[in-house]
Amino acid sequence: MKLFVMRHGQAEARAASDAERALTARGRRDVKKIADGSASELLELEQIWVSPLRRAQETAAVAMEALDWGSEPITTALLEPGSDVEALREQLRESDYECLLLIGHQPLVGALIEHLSGAEPGRYAMGTASLACLDVEWAASGLAEVQWLRHSDG
Repeated sequence: MKLFVMRHGQAEARAASDAERALTARGRRDVKKIADGSASELLELEQIWVSPLRRAQETAAVAMEALDWGSEPITTALLEPGSDVEALREQLRESDYECLLLIGHQPLVGALIEHLSGAEPGRYAMGTASLACLDVEWAASGLAEVQWLRHSDG
């Protein structure tokens, strides 16, 4: 499985609730730049899973537009900031997708990459709009290889 993992773009510092924080103009630009720059690698994308929080949903919308993606993403609480890496890993293991993009939050996205690749905690710092590509032989600890990690220049 080819797994792409993205952290949402830069969001407002405050909103009525954390879940309602929207992307800033810079956040939208950064997401578009990363998506445009990675479009050739994302050609075989079969599905997008996204957190229900507003900043992740807006990140997905910007990325989908840049990639000319016509399908609806799957919204899942498994990608919320405090979600359990093991539960997400299990859902990945049960999926039939060969090429998937996940859009979520720190610390979850970094922890997922570290878990799947067997890397030490803190190795994969995912800044806003960062995108990683993993080759996942089997969705278990230590069996994935990080192909690349791209960060937004801001």
